[in-house]
Amino acid sequence: MDERMIFSGFGGQGLMTLGKFTAELLMHNHEVTYFPSYGTEVRGGTAYCHVCVSDRPIASPVVEEATTLVVMNQMSYDRFAPIVAPGGMVLANAGMVEPTDAHGDARLLGIDASGLANNIGNVRVANMVMLGALTKLKNLAAEKDLVALLEKKLGTDPGKREILGLNRQALKVGAAEADRLAPDGV
Repeated sequence: MDERMIFSGFGGQGLMTLGKFTAELLMHNHEVTYFPSYGTEVRGGTAYCHVCVSDRPIASPVVEEATTLVVMNQMSYDRFAPIVAPGGMVLANAGMVEPTDAHGDARLLGIDASGLANNIGNVRVANMVMLGALTKLKNLAAEKDLVALLEKKLGTDPGKREILGLNRQALKVGAAEADRLAPDGV
């Protein structure tokens, strides 16, 4: 496996959580780096992180050419779509991103993560919709492993336990959308 991923959106959309979950999900069987970057304004400003996954040692945590780009807003798409490798994948929050030809030869997939999250009860789980879709599209891990990680992260904190069910549902909605968009994966 050799994945160079960028997750980007507005601060507060859960992109750091999305990147951390992806890194932690894959770190038991692969070499992984997680490199966050966000402005001082945090909530509302641009936030992004780089996640590299490989079967070999990783020389740098910085992604210069992404194999996968997950974007939650237009500004992030405009900034990072030009550095997606030919044959890479752009997974965009379709309710907030209007694609241009900046993605070149990459496969562009749009999921209205914000709308789907809102439909199940809370727009704040849009990142989990994207994680469910990404995991399914890229065949990163088994669903049971993803749910186990979610339970490990949220199930032990009494304040977060109440949103565990909503996050599980968001993962399933994202995976179902991935099946609808690309039944055979990417």
